[in-house]
Amino acid sequence: MALKSVTKFLTDLKFSGGPSSTNQYDLQFAIDPAGVNGELAKFLEKYDVRNNSFNKLMVDMANEIQIPGTSMVSQDVKMVHKGINMKPAMAKVFNEMDMSFILDVKSEAYRFFRGWQDFIQGKGTDGDSYHRAYVQNYYKSYTCDTIIKKFEKYIGVYAPFKDQQFHTWTVKLINSYPYMISSIPYSSGGSGVVKLSIGMYYEYSEFVSHNTKTIPLES
Repeated sequence: MALKSVTKFLTDLKFSGGPSSTNQYDLQFAIDPAGVNGELAKFLEKYDVRNNSFNKLMVDMANEIQIPGTSMVSQDVKMVHKGINMKPAMAKVFNEMDMSFILDVKSEAYRFFRGWQDFIQGKGTDGDSYHRAYVQNYYKSYTCDTIIKKFEKYIGVYAPFKDQQFHTWTVKLINSYPYMISSIPYSSGGSGVVKLSIGMYYEYSEFVSHNTKTIPLES
């Protein structure tokens, strides 16, 4: 292929939509009050997290999220002839997911993830009787799909003075749950926003094309 000129490169970039934006995304936790993890949704009401409020302002205040990476595990296979050994792919390994949130004055993100972890543990809340030991809930009861949608403002179609977003693709993390809640530092120095970091475990991730109108959830 011949080397492109700057003019040709800019033209191709314009019609392709241009570079992707880091701040055009949406986050959703598939916790359904009527679904298999409905007990989790009911338990979160004790932490004043109701009516799927975690999929509203809380996710809007997500500071950073990641599309988890993957790596292939291979195995050396010695050949009959001399040379470099083959390394056929054996399995795919999914990386852990980290995300961070800016807390509002109600610290809803902290109450949401803290309540989620307490539900996993089987812990009681204020007013409940004292327990010497906790009975952990079932795996399907405390896991849910985490859905990350990628949007772009422009995909080769320009509409001046019009606020629009194009859904380009989606990644779904199957059966996820928060395994880590970071410490929240406070300081008597200069004022700043309070941030919370979360680590998520999940089984595997799925890529969903933007042509798919509905995103299937794990049952």
